[in-house]
Parts: sequence; structure tokens; C-alpha cells
Amino acid sequence: MNIQHPSRKAVIASAAVAAMTVTGIAGTAVASSFRDVTLEVDGVSIPVSGFMGNVSDVLATAGVEVSSHDLVAPSLHERVSNGQTILVRRAQQYMVDIDGVSTPTWSTATDIDDLLGQVGTKGAIIAADRSTSRAELPALTVSGPIRVVADGQTHTVDARQGASASDLLSQAGVDVSFLDRVVFTSDEQGSFLRVIRVQRGVEEREETLTKEVEEQEDSTLAKGTRKVAQEGSDGSIKRSVYVERRDGQEIVSQVVSENRTEPVKQIVKIGTKETTTASSSSAASSSSGSSATVTGNDVWAALARCESGGNPATNTGNGYYGLYQFSASTWRAMGGTGLPSEASAAEQTQRAQALQARSGWGQWPACARSLGLL
Repeated sequence: MNIQHPSRKAVIASAAVAAMTVTGIAGTAVASSFRDVTLEVDGVSIPVSGFMGNVSDVLATAGVEVSSHDLVAPSLHERVSNGQTILVRRAQQYMVDIDGVSTPTWSTATDIDDLLGQVGTKGAIIAADRSTSRAELPALTVSGPIRVVADGQTHTVDARQGASASDLLSQAGVDVSFLDRVVFTSDEQGSFLRVIRVQRGVEEREETLTKEVEEQEDSTLAKGTRKVAQEGSDGSIKRSVYVERRDGQEIVSQVVSENRTEPVKQIVKIGTKETTTASSSSAASSSSGSSATVTGNDVWAALARCESGGNPATNTGNGYYGLYQFSASTWRAMGGTGLPSEASAAEQTQRAQALQARSGWGQWPACARSLGLL
């Protein structure tokens, strides 16, 4: 049997010729006469004989049912003549993706280029495999070049007539996994085959919950001092997330599990004590014969006068140095280098304030007590 695969244009042209022939011989006697015709269904020819007046009679005699989507030429109500060929092209349903929306489309197209042309929308996507399409159409009904786009590269291959998507991928040397999507689409240059890489899996993601810092006034601390009463810590949310990406773009994101650790508030005491009186044990007070008044930042000047007489270079040989009589080990623990007495007064005060914030006024028990800080 000789099986032909005419294009849609050829089918329509044949239908026009057949219609003219029927018109020439129409009549009551002819309509009731016995006829031998050929019925070609999707390229397969079937001889049909019987008393048949029109195309609908031919299909009924042959037991061929057609839907409203199928192409029949001549049309169902056209008269037929002896020896005539009736063409039937069954329509197939395809899922066409346009702007992310899948729409069922019926077509009698004979290749992908024809099908995309009927859709009439640039960028429309048609699956190139049987998993999402009722029929695997060839890329071309004639030999010619066609593009294969994958991984950001375009391969142009010489496709033979009737080549499928698998043939084109093989010619282009492009491997695909069972997850990857292979689709036909089109642009200004025409139809092409596109490979969309798909990755799926579970990812671990962590979100930081920043701790809250609360400041509380404390009248027992000298004004201008800060003390951490409760160490805080950041919290977190750890999630296991199922993710699907297509060509690197995240399409699906679904939380599988979540573990939450709440943050711990940090509490800082802020000194509000306005004034205090230095005892007569202060070197400066003793020399003047009067008590010293400490206000705000003057507390550090008063403490320095009490500890070292206010001399930043003090080195009495007793293992304590500078304005605030740091030991060498404590000085290094606070980030200092060399000896405290070799550092500037500003650096000594800075490190003394840091030590007080961490450990309190008890680092200078005698002078702090005399100044009313303890």
C-alpha cells in the first residue's frame, strides 16, 4: 500500500478540485448510483464501494467517525463521484504553554512548525515528548536547518525530513536527564528546540532573628557608665525547603520542616547617679584638705586621681601601672600592648571603661568605695 503524507495545504487544494468535480456531475440519478471511491485517513488509503451520495455517506459506509476538529475534504455534505478520493486528517490535542498558562489546542498539523504557526503566538511552548503530548510531531516535513538551544548555547543542525526531538538532540550532542523539559517554541527566526534544565531537591536555609537590646536605668551606677546585666543572643529559623529550578530560576519553593530558636534579650544597665563625694583618702582631696565632687564623666578623672594622682606614666614598681593602676596581665586581656604607663591617657581611660563595663567597679575596690561607686 502506498501511504502518502500530504501537507495541510495539499489537503485543502485537493478538496477544492474534488468539489468542482462533484458540482459537474450532480443530479438525482447520480446521487442514488453505486460508486467506488478512495478514502484516505491520515495517509492510509481505503477503497470504499456502495450507494453513496455525499462524503458523509462514504464515511458511514467505511465506518469512519470524525470529530468537529478533524479536517475532511471535500466537506461532509459535498456530493461524490465515482473514482473520487476523500481525504480525512484527524486532529490531535496538544497542550500549548503561553505565558505560563497551559491551553489544550486541536490541530491537524503535520509538523511542529505548522503547529506553532497555527497557534500564532511567539514564545508558545509545545512539549516535544509523549508524556505531555498525544503525538510526537516531526520537527520538519522537509530537510533543513533547525536550532537546538541548551545551557545558554545554540546549536544549528541539518535535520532530515521527519526528524524527531530525540534525533535533533543527538545531532547537537546535547544530553538530557529524565527531569529536563524538552520543548518546541518559536521566535522571530522561526521554530527551534529548547532544553530546559530542571533541578529538584531539598535545601537547608537559615534566617537570623536579631536579638533585642533593652536599656534599663540604674541609679546605683554613676551617670555615663554602662553595664551588661544579661548577655543576649541572636535566634534563628532553620528550614528544610523543597525547591525546583528551571534553567536556574526558582519555580517551586515549599517548606518541608522548620526549627525555630528564639532570640535572648540583652539587658544593659545605664548609670543615672548624678553626684558622689570622694573620701579624704583620695590623694587629691588630701592635699587640698577638701572633699572632691564627681559628676558625669568626671568619675574617671576622680578615679585616676585616687589611683595614680592623675599621672598616666605612673610606674611605682609594685606591678601596677598608669592612671588606673592596671596590672600587665589585665592590660593585655583588655587588648593593650606594652605597659599601661606607656599608653596615652585616652587609651588608658578607654580600656578602663571597657574593663568596668565587663567586670564592674570592683576592679578598683578601695578608690571606687571611697568615691561612692561601690
